Amino acid sequence: MVRALLLPCVVVTCGFFQASAYTGPPSTKLGDFLIQRAIQQQLYYSAMMRNEPIVDWLKRFEGHEHLDSKLRREGNCGTPGTYSATFDQLKTTPFPEYLTALGTEPDSSIEVKFVKPMKRLSAQERRNPYLNKQAQVIEIYDQPIITKNILTQLLNTAGAMVETWVFHLGEVEKNDLKRVANDRAQIKPLPTVEMMEFAELVKGGETAYSFFTGDEPMPLYDFDCRACDRFDTLRALSLFVDEVKALTPETAFTVDYLRREAVVEIGEDEDVIDLVARRRRIRRESFERNFVTGDDVVRGKAARDAALFFLEGFCDAWVPKLVKGDERSVIGKESWRHPPGMKEVRPKGAGVDAIVVFEALWEYQEEAAYEIHGGGELILPRLMGERLREIRSAVAAESKKTVMELVAPEIRQARLKYTDYIEEDDDGQGTYERFKNQADTEGERETYSHADIIREMGMG
Repeated sequence: MVRALLLPCVVVTCGFFQASAYTGPPSTKLGDFLIQRAIQQQLYYSAMMRNEPIVDWLKRFEGHEHLDSKLRREGNCGTPGTYSATFDQLKTTPFPEYLTALGTEPDSSIEVKFVKPMKRLSAQERRNPYLNKQAQVIEIYDQPIITKNILTQLLNTAGAMVETWVFHLGEVEKNDLKRVANDRAQIKPLPTVEMMEFAELVKGGETAYSFFTGDEPMPLYDFDCRACDRFDTLRALSLFVDEVKALTPETAFTVDYLRREAVVEIGEDEDVIDLVARRRRIRRESFERNFVTGDDVVRGKAARDAALFFLEGFCDAWVPKLVKGDERSVIGKESWRHPPGMKEVRPKGAGVDAIVVFEALWEYQEEAAYEIHGGGELILPRLMGERLREIRSAVAAESKKTVMELVAPEIRQARLKYTDYIEEDDDGQGTYERFKNQADTEGERETYSHADIIREMGMG
């Protein structure tokens, strides 16, 4: 008996459905988000160095107090997950305007007042009533704010982020295409020795990202990668909705995720008594009562409308969560495992990562969206998930191009215009590429290959 026969009582009908337009963020918004994360990364670095005057000035500039850590104490940096990765938090947009505002901001100074730490007394000194009555000493000084230096640090951070984001988007494009090809394969390949070795490497932290960053990524990099995936998934959802809208009743069944008729398999047993067989027949007739009937044009229109209805509800449920994102680290998410076969229970309004959205579609497997009356039996959400991943691969390639051709030149122009950057002195290398070459020159970089690591693990 299939899952469709155990549906809840609440169903929806899409007979006269008009799809509401969901429009994802344009690719140009990726530049605003990169500068937003660069500011947060710089706030993290300054707080880690306990440079509170610079932290306070940078987050107050143009009213970006909300970009600071939510759980940070003065004199300490917050954990990476407390720097919100929600989109559209940069107030001065587009991002070149923020860089211009920071570059043209005149130098100033901040009056800093702090209580000087009291001298630590020994046990002998604490018994002296005169020494034990230390008065608090308040010191006041002026902290100069040189905006050119602040902008230089911010642009250096943004430049390194361009390099790492481009690498990640390239990996997403490649891995999504591999996943789609594997899902669509008629015969799934069995795990190979190389695949198992690679899984062990990943478990130990030896990934393409660790080799690229030299195991020294920026503190917020993991959350940045997940945010890029969410951004691309939002855009892919928008493009997918447009694709379904463009279908006509005549072309509806040219896509894999729509089918001409439902195939409901109900187990038949010759040994069952007539009463059980009659009950099964009644249940099947009741189940198929709302199935679409008619020619291919009628079925095509019903399938298209049902797909749009399904996507509307899917976007309403998941887009707000994708915009917010999951604030937990990878270790935090893996610290507790829900029972097998059970979904993770998350607080209401909690954000999610992109992988959760794809899992929601994958869970349907071979089942249709039977909860939608009037065409739901003609759409296959799992195949919609495959198509969505394929679209996201193309979106990742476009985002990579946007970062390289839109964001990077703007950062370079800001350097030339507002800092002491001299183009002739630039070697044309990225931050991590320069670190790797310097380590190779000084002989400090480990030259282990995957084979060497496998051999040391005793697996070779």
